[in-house]
Amino acid sequence: MRIHLVGVSGAGMGALAALLREAGDDVSGSDAAFESPAGPALEALGVTCMRGYDAAHLEPAPDLVVVGSAIRQDNPEARAAERRGVPRASMSGALRERFLARRRPLVVAGTHGKTTTSAMCAWILWRAGREPGWFIGGVPEGLAVSAAIGSTRVRPDRGRAPFVVEGGGSDSVYWHKQPEFLDYVGVGADDIAIVTRVEPDRVDIAPNARSCEDALRALVRAVPPGGLVVCDAHDARARAIVAAESRAPVAWHSLERDDTGDVTPTWLGAPAAPLADGSQTFDLYAGGVACGRFATQVPGLHGVRSAIAALAACAQGLGVDVRDARAHLASFAGVRAAGLPVRPC
Repeated sequence: MRIHLVGVSGAGMGALAALLREAGDDVSGSDAAFESPAGPALEALGVTCMRGYDAAHLEPAPDLVVVGSAIRQDNPEARAAERRGVPRASMSGALRERFLARRRPLVVAGTHGKTTTSAMCAWILWRAGREPGWFIGGVPEGLAVSAAIGSTRVRPDRGRAPFVVEGGGSDSVYWHKQPEFLDYVGVGADDIAIVTRVEPDRVDIAPNARSCEDALRALVRAVPPGGLVVCDAHDARARAIVAAESRAPVAWHSLERDDTGDVTPTWLGAPAAPLADGSQTFDLYAGGVACGRFATQVPGLHGVRSAIAALAACAQGLGVDVRDARAHLASFAGVRAAGLPVRPC
């Protein structure tokens, strides 16, 4: 397919461009500027970069125009695509249709820790041989790129391969005013969602606590009964939303001595002393059974919370052996600063 991306220099749109190129599509994109590192990275991917916005960029007409969330309705290319009847999609809609439809989505949403938790999930699944795809706001150390297709195989023993998505809360596109993460759930009968914390962290996306909560309520409701919701039980808002809205089983997690209200966590971490190299250690209990001592190179208690959420999703949701996951987690080296993937096609 010939696909044109309007606003291609953004981290999410650039990552989508990488997936489309990996899938074999002919990709072009326009933006106001192509400064380093975005411009050189896109060119290395084989994306035709067009400076500025001009309706002429849609000649000859592409098979699909993907419009970024930052693009306004009066954008010349967006207007031309609508006027000429060229098929359009948002970034999240294109990701759903092209890459999630044949996978098992694992969506990480909420505020604080999304990138780290998503990257941990992708790393554990990749090291466990699950051939995951991923779409993350940063580049996990050891994986080289922020987005990858993964396998499209359906294995008799494991079903569809997982696809890890960091779910942003911005509106997907001007004609579809809902958080983009809602496009990532309800794809199949067994989707997985991780809810971290619930509080507004960007006023342009969620100007108040109520709008943030409403968006996450919709996300939790959209997870099918055959899926799984993973929730940090120490966050009172997240706990209330998930308890009230989830149709799917819930994997509650927390740290020892957290106030978890009337919820008894299935996954419990007891922080221990850091190692000499700075790694944070913790003892993990699953359903009251001791799973041993774990370590993460991500420092502090927030790193432990992300680690337990990732372990719960990968083990309870996708069947990764907890003992194997322990070794994989210990080798996770964190996330580099957000940026575009640079793997040439």
